[in-house]
Amino acid sequence: MSDRATIVLPIDFSEQSLAALPWAKRMAAVLDAEIHCIYTVEPPHIYSALDMAPAVPLPTAEELGETAKIQLDAFTSEHLGGLDSTPVTCVITGNPADQIVAYASDVDAVMIVMTTHGYSGLSHVVLGSTTESVLRHAQCPVLSIRRQ
Repeated sequence: MSDRATIVLPIDFSEQSLAALPWAKRMAAVLDAEIHCIYTVEPPHIYSALDMAPAVPLPTAEELGETAKIQLDAFTSEHLGGLDSTPVTCVITGNPADQIVAYASDVDAVMIVMTTHGYSGLSHVVLGSTTESVLRHAQCPVLSIRRQ
């Protein structure tokens, strides 16, 4: 690990998450920081309480993680090439908001740069807000980007 400051850039491979890229690059240049591009895999939910077997076998968290690592490496190569330092990539498993906050704490990040989908009303209640949870619990500044 380097002695440079760290910026955490959570990515979910959506068009929405691309909006955070220029901001993360700018902040990395201003702060002389390296970017840690992370992706969180949520383990497949098994409805054992319903005592039902899925009709199609679900991939394991490990299988999802392996696929995500390939995608994340390709993503960073395409979108974060040409930086002063090679971005660090990491795939983690668990609740996205909890894992983003924990990862930022573990690497002593100076900032988290992430997008928000901007859900409101019933969508916000049903889908929740990863960004909102990160804003509430992170111990470092969070730059929240809303794509227009």
